[in-house]
Amino acid sequence: KARTLLVKITDDEKKRLAEDNEAKRKEAEDIIRQADEYKDSGNAFMKNKQFEEALDQYNLAIDTSADGPNSYIYYFNRAAAYRYLKQYSEAADDCLSSIELNDSYDKARTLLVKITDDEKKRLAEDNEAKRKEAEDIIR
Repeated sequence: KARTLLVKITDDEKKRLAEDNEAKRKEAEDIIRQADEYKDSGNAFMKNKQFEEALDQYNLAIDTSADGPNSYIYYFNRAAAYRYLKQYSEAADDCLSSIELNDSYDKARTLLVKITDDEKKRLAEDNEAKRKEAEDIIR
């Protein structure tokens, strides 16, 4: 009788654990689904060149699921929004985060190169503007 009771408790415990695992799995799926919805909304804003609004949606996606299975895409998309807003440092940081989460995501590497080129161009333009300003002062 004692052995039967022990098996019964063990079976009940297994059932409870299985139910807990199922509930956690569903919760994780809901979190990923919500984060993907934020990403999709951000993508729609990007298509309409509403980069600040897109950035807000990608922030929500990352806040919802910073290290989930699709998070590397959220960071990549936010990097693209930052690039359009000429916030190159933030864009580069997000590319690196994307690569860290998925080191085979070549889109993030390609974007990082573009961002680096954009920043070099911006610095060259700034230097040229300062040079012209200095020449005007000297004259």
